[in-house]
Amino acid sequence: MSKLFEPFKINKLEIKNRFVRSATVDNLGKDKMVSEAQLAFYREMVLGEVGLIISSGLFPSLDGWTAPGQLGIHQDDMIPSLKKLTANVHKYGGKVAAQLMHAGWFGNPKTCGLQPVGPSAMFNPANKLECRELSSDEVYEHVDDFVQAGRRAYEAGFDAVQIHGAHGWLVSAFLSPVTNHRQDEWGGTAEKRANFVVRIIEGIRKLTGPDYPIMIKLGLKDYHPQGKTVAEGISSIKRFIKAGLDAVEVSEGVEEEAFHHIRKDAINPYYVDECRQARSALNIPVILVGGMRQLAEIKKVVDGGIADAVSMCRPFIMDQHIVQKFHQGKADSSQCTSCNGCIEWMQKQKLHCVFKEKLIEN
Repeated sequence: MSKLFEPFKINKLEIKNRFVRSATVDNLGKDKMVSEAQLAFYREMVLGEVGLIISSGLFPSLDGWTAPGQLGIHQDDMIPSLKKLTANVHKYGGKVAAQLMHAGWFGNPKTCGLQPVGPSAMFNPANKLECRELSSDEVYEHVDDFVQAGRRAYEAGFDAVQIHGAHGWLVSAFLSPVTNHRQDEWGGTAEKRANFVVRIIEGIRKLTGPDYPIMIKLGLKDYHPQGKTVAEGISSIKRFIKAGLDAVEVSEGVEEEAFHHIRKDAINPYYVDECRQARSALNIPVILVGGMRQLAEIKKVVDGGIADAVSMCRPFIMDQHIVQKFHQGKADSSQCTSCNGCIEWMQKQKLHCVFKEKLIEN
């Protein structure tokens, strides 16, 4: 019997099955606030039996705002809007975590009016923008931005919080030798590069208490020739666990090819080898993202002990009820082909699956 539809726990939060909605910037918000479209989208995922929904990336400070429809968690007056989202999910029996995501060198001056920032001054080849180096005092300020965002997530009723530490965004950039060239307490060694995350976790844990689940989406290794290794990623997680971390979602870090983590045409799990290494080395739940499409392959991941749960994103853009269909035996795979056609529409603030649209038209 598969474990896929058995419950598991992150800290004291019980999740009814092993399916997690992996976060993405759905770009459906309005003026940094939750929209009716988002409420409907999340409701359908709950009705479709998603065990844990991780929210779209919420920016903890204005310089981390990258998309016009992205939701803010950077000040207290965001809390009432976010409460609408959590209340809506809870009304239908679901669980939802807040993802804290700072854009770093992917920051968008056209949206936030500020220059992108990072651990070191660099040129970002993906968006052709210069990234400004944060001073040590500013790093402390950004740590506090994340900590206060975690406190707001707790007060807004989110069941957990997740720090986005993958794909080259700010947290990921601090962890990588590719993007962190500092020689102070925030860089110079693998241990010092991890200090940014350690301080964030410690701060959130202090404000939310021992039972509140704190997770991280982590680039276990960089997909870059000068990047960090799996061994360094696992070593960092062990420090995060001591600071109060409860679960890790395994993804990739700084990328030589931008947005390599949403691989086109990928319909089989990736990051399997590094996830297996993490699972054998860690004593907290490990979640695997990337290429989860076929039920037989998903079962191998969970039942084979590679990960405790799996997370998906693009399949839920196509069909918010795919988990329910798996559970009821009505489907053995997602029809999502990872074509990435949805990304273009997300950028236009009209997120939808182009394949599903064609199916409806036909």
